[in-house]
Order: sequence, then C-alpha cells, then structure tokens
Amino acid sequence: MTIKVTLSDDVGAYLEEQSLAQNKSCDQIAEELLRRAIASGPGDGDEPKQVETRIEPNHSALNPEIEGKRLNRVLDDLYIEDYLEKARR
Repeated sequence: MTIKVTLSDDVGAYLEEQSLAQNKSCDQIAEELLRRAIASGPGDGDEPKQVETRIEPNHSALNPEIEGKRLNRVLDDLYIEDYLEKARR
C-alpha cells in the first residue's frame, strides 16, 4: 500500500538522518517507527499532558456580547480614520 504523507521539516530530517545511519530507506524507517508505535498500544507513549484551564467569570459592567461588538466598531472606525489620514498625506 502506498500512502502520501506530508511531514514537518524536523520529522523529515530525522527520517533522513536515520536512513543514512541505518543504511535503510526512509520508507523502511517510517514503517518501523509506526510498527513500534502500534505495538506499544494506546496510552503507552509520550502523550501530551492535559493542562487544566480555568475561565474566570467576567465581573465588568460591560456586557461582553453587546458592548464588545460596539467596541469593535469603534476600533474599526479608528483604523479607518488613521488610514484616511495617512492617505491624505
């Protein structure tokens, strides 16, 4: 079976490095690594640790849904005014 995979530069470099060191093709190295990962089973590898996140409640007097939109419009207007001022120069 042939599968086309796009790899990050560092992963590709690692495969090429291992290919030269072991005198095997990149395909063989990739297959060996995948087979080891499959054999180790789920949860046995270096899995990223989940970080607990907390969302703090909004205690401001602004309603974030309504007032946020108005603030964004004001900011847009300021950007437009800056752009027009620079264009006039």
